Amino acid sequence: MPIRGGLPPRNPRFVGREDLLARVREMLGTGPVVLLPSQEHQLGGTGRTQLAIEYAHRHSEAYDLIWWIPAEQTSGTRAALAGLAQRLGLPESRDLNRTLGAVRDALSRGEPYRNWLVVFENANRPEDITPYLPSGAGHVLVTSRNPRWTTEVAQGLPVPVFDRADSVDLLRARAPELSAVDAGRLAERLGDVPMALDLAAAVREATGRPVSGYLEDFDRRAAELAFPTPIRVAWGLAAEALGAAAPADRVLLELCTFLASAPISWRLLWAARTLPLDPELARTVRVERRLRAAMRRIARFGLAGLDPAGERLTVHPLIRGMFGQELSSERHAALLRTVRGMLAAGDPGDPDDPAGWYRYAELAPHLIHSDLLGGDAEEIRQLVINCIRFHYARGDYDSSRDLASAAVSRWRDGLGESAEQTLLAGFHLANAMRAVGRSADARTLNLQTLRTQREVVGADDEATLATANSVGADLRMQGHFGQARQLDADNLVRYRRLFGESFPTALRCANNLAADLRLLGDFRGARALDEQVLRHRQAIFVDGHPETVSSRAALAFDLFGLGDYAGAADVLATRPGDAIPADHPFALWAGRCAAMAARRRGEPSARALAAENLAMSRKRFGELSVDTLASAVSAANCAQADGDLDEAHEMLERAVIRYHAVLGDDHPFTLAASAGLAGVVRATGRHSDARTIDMEVLGGLRRSVGSDHPFTLSCANGLAADLFAVGEVQQSRELAADTLRRSQAVRGTDHPDTAACAWNLARIGADDAAREQALNGLVKAFGDGHPVFRATAADLHLETETDLPPL
Repeated sequence: MPIRGGLPPRNPRFVGREDLLARVREMLGTGPVVLLPSQEHQLGGTGRTQLAIEYAHRHSEAYDLIWWIPAEQTSGTRAALAGLAQRLGLPESRDLNRTLGAVRDALSRGEPYRNWLVVFENANRPEDITPYLPSGAGHVLVTSRNPRWTTEVAQGLPVPVFDRADSVDLLRARAPELSAVDAGRLAERLGDVPMALDLAAAVREATGRPVSGYLEDFDRRAAELAFPTPIRVAWGLAAEALGAAAPADRVLLELCTFLASAPISWRLLWAARTLPLDPELARTVRVERRLRAAMRRIARFGLAGLDPAGERLTVHPLIRGMFGQELSSERHAALLRTVRGMLAAGDPGDPDDPAGWYRYAELAPHLIHSDLLGGDAEEIRQLVINCIRFHYARGDYDSSRDLASAAVSRWRDGLGESAEQTLLAGFHLANAMRAVGRSADARTLNLQTLRTQREVVGADDEATLATANSVGADLRMQGHFGQARQLDADNLVRYRRLFGESFPTALRCANNLAADLRLLGDFRGARALDEQVLRHRQAIFVDGHPETVSSRAALAFDLFGLGDYAGAADVLATRPGDAIPADHPFALWAGRCAAMAARRRGEPSARALAAENLAMSRKRFGELSVDTLASAVSAANCAQADGDLDEAHEMLERAVIRYHAVLGDDHPFTLAASAGLAGVVRATGRHSDARTIDMEVLGGLRRSVGSDHPFTLSCANGLAADLFAVGEVQQSRELAADTLRRSQAVRGTDHPDTAACAWNLARIGADDAAREQALNGLVKAFGDGHPVFRATAADLHLETETDLPPL
C-alpha cells in the first residue's frame, strides 16, 4: 500500500468516467495535468474533485506515495507540504520556504520515493502553486476552476457533465428501486450535471419524495428563478428540504457558508455555544451529540461532505456561493457577526505553544472568507493577530507577512494608525519582514511603530517594550551594537520594574542585553547577566527547555570570549535532559561553541564537530543565514588549525562574499570575516595581499566598533605580522605593542589572546627575555603540550582568529 497523506476516502457511488480516467493516466506521463470545468459549466459542479479522488484510489498500487494538498489558500498548501516534508524525513527549517523547497527537490530527485502522486485541490491561482511543483518521475494532478493555466505549467483537461448512461447509473446506485425510465427523466431535467444529480438523489433518499413529485418541485423552483440552472435548482430544493426537516440545521449550514472550503471541525462549530443564538440553534450546538447529529443530517441532504469519522464538514464553493446569494443584507450581517464570534471563541490563545497549533490550523483557513479583518470586536482582531503569530512561530514567514500586511492596511483605514491592534499587527509584520530578509523595511516599520506606541500608550506598556526589543534585534542585525545596548538596557529596567527580574519576558530582555554586551566585546558584563538569567530559567523551566539551552550557549560564548575554554566546554557538557533536536537554533549555537572551545584547547575532534555543525546549519537555515555564515567562519578556523589552508581559504572567501551581500560592506561581521580570510592568505605566505586586506579591514573596524574591540585587536595582530613580513619593521613593532597594551587592558594579562600578542611582539622585537616571559604566559594560558607550542618552536606568528557570536 502506498503512503497516503490527506487523501479523501473513495466515493463508493462513483460511476463511469472510464475514458476520462484513461486520459488522465495518459496525460500524466508527459507532465502535470489540471482538471478544469467544461466550457458550459465554468462555475464547476462537474465532478473534478471526485475524478481526482477516484484516480488516486484506482491507481494507488502504481505509487509509493500519494499526497493530497488543499490549495484554495496558500497557507493551506504550505501546511500540507510541511506535513509531506516530515513524511519524507526532511530536516525542518526555521524558514518554511526552505522546507518546501526541500520537498520539491526531494520529489524531483525521487528520494526516497521515485513513484509519487501529488494532488493540488482547488488551486485557482496557478502562480500560488508553481513554486512548489516538482518534476521527476512522479505525477502532479491539479483541480481548478480557473481556465488561466498555460501548457508550460500544466496540461488542461476539461471535465464535462456525465453522459446519460452514467447519470442513470449514479441515480440508480443511490435508489436501486428507481426504474431506468424514471432515472432518465431525472437526468434529462438535471442536465446530467454530477452535482445536481447528487443533490437530487440525496433529497429523494432523505425525504422519500417520488420522481414525479421531485420533478414538480423542480419545475416550480425553476420558474421562480430568473436564470435557473440544474445545480441552482437542485441546491434550492435541497436547502428547502433541510430547512423543513430541521430549521436549526439549515442555519448551521448557513454559518458554514461563511467559512472556507477547508474542513470545518465540530469543535469550531461547538464554539458558537457561548454566543447569543436563536433558541433552536443554541440547543443544537450546546451539546456535542446534537451538533454531530446535525452535521450528519446536513451531509445526508447532499449539502456538504462529512468525513468518515463524522468530525468535519466540507462545503463546496458553489454551495457557499448560492447560500450567500439568497441572504438579505440584514441576514448576511447577522450571520457574519455570529461566524466571527464563533471563530474568536475558538481561539486557544498562546500561539507560540505548539500544543495549540492544531487548533490554529483549523481556524486560520477561515479568516479570509469570514472577513475577520473587518470585524469590529477586539477579540476578533486578536484572533487575527494570534494567527499572524501562529504562522510565524511555525516558520511560515510568508503567510505571517501576508496576513499581517493585510491587517495593517485594513486597520489603519478602519481603526487609525495609532490604534493598539494596528500597532500590534505592525510589530508582527516587522518580525515577518526581518525573517524573510527585508531587514531595512523591518527596522523602518519597527521604529515607526515604537514611536507611535510611546506617544499613545507610553514607554512602559508591554506591547511597547516588545517592539523596543524588536528594534534592538534590528540594530544588532545592522551592526549598531552600541545603540542596541542602550535600548535594551532601558528596556530591561522597565521590564524589571513592571514584572520583576525573573519574569520570562524580562529574562529574554536580559538575554538580549547580554548579547549586545558580548557583541561589543564586554564578555565579563555579558557573563554576569547570562549567569543570572540561567539561574532564573533553571528555576522556572524543566531541564532541556529551549530557553535554558539558549542561556547555556550564551554563557559558553561569554566564557570563550574570556579565554576560559575549559569552562565553556563544561557549561555545554552539563545539559541533562535536553529535549530539543540537534538542529534547533539554540542547539546549533551550543554545538558551534563546543567546536570553537575544542579548537582552542587543541583537541583533534574540533574540525569534525565544526563540519557537522556547519552541515546542520546549512540544512536548517540555508546558505545565506547569518547563523550559517558564522558557522562557516568557525569551521574555516578549524580547518586552518588543522593545516588545511585550501579548505579554510575557500570557506572564508565564500563566507565573506555572502556577508557582503547579506549584511553589507561595513558590518562588523563582514569585516571580521574578511580579517579571517587575510589570516589564511598570510598563512600561505602572501603577506602583501594579506596586508592590503587587513589595512582596509582595520580602518573599518575602528570606525564601526572601536580600537579596543576583540575583532579590531585580532585584525591589528594580523596586520602587525603582515607589516613585519614585508619589511615595515618599525610600524609592525609599534602596532604590535599598541595591540598588546589594548589587549591587556581589555582582555587581561592572562587571556590566551593577550599571551599570543605578547609572543608576537617579542618575536618582532627579537627580545629573548620577552620571548621567555611570553612563553611562560602561553603555558599558563594553554597548558603544556598544546599545539600552539609547535608554532612557537618554529618561531611563527600566532593568530588570534575571530569567531562570531550569535546575532
